[in-house]
Amino acid sequence: MRWWVQAIAGLFLVATSTVTWAQTPEGWDRYLDRPRGPYRGQVIDAGTRAPLVGAVVVAYWPRDRIFPFHSVMEHYAVREVLTDADGRFVIDGGDIERSAPKRTLYPRFLIFIPGYGSFPRLQKAPTGFTGGVFEDRGALVELPRLESREARRANLREITPSSFTDAPFQDLPELTKRVNEERDFFGLSPLVPEERR
Repeated sequence: MRWWVQAIAGLFLVATSTVTWAQTPEGWDRYLDRPRGPYRGQVIDAGTRAPLVGAVVVAYWPRDRIFPFHSVMEHYAVREVLTDADGRFVIDGGDIERSAPKRTLYPRFLIFIPGYGSFPRLQKAPTGFTGGVFEDRGALVELPRLESREARRANLREITPSSFTDAPFQDLPELTKRVNEERDFFGLSPLVPEERR
């Protein structure tokens, strides 16, 4: 057999074994192995330490769909709540996590309120994977007030409700409402549902 045929066969074996390993959930600690919630925390102003009432907290569960030679991350589920008078929130995702298909990842979180830096982009909490931060007793999240228009606009550019779901007006009405409030502050046209475009 020629050397190039052996090389191609070797590459094929490596690729197929990698895909097979990627499809095996064991060893992938980023995937849900059991229901982990409820997720809870408190959101406060980083400067004054006052609770932030009405901040939108979004929990987003993505899922890896594995195909031969590639994978695609897709939406699985999303849930939102507002912080209460003490800035506290609880998201019970047990129903979502109990019925989650294989390769559903731990939830990612977004916390947004107009005029403040968003979590996890601008905050004083751990960065990277944040799901574990909100388990058990939860976490204290300090959001900084954004003093300049430029900072608020840069923060707004990072908040896209459609990046969490294909139906943001249905699944994330509070986040969409708060984003539109901030867009109005800048004189930008509001986000509108697809059917109204």
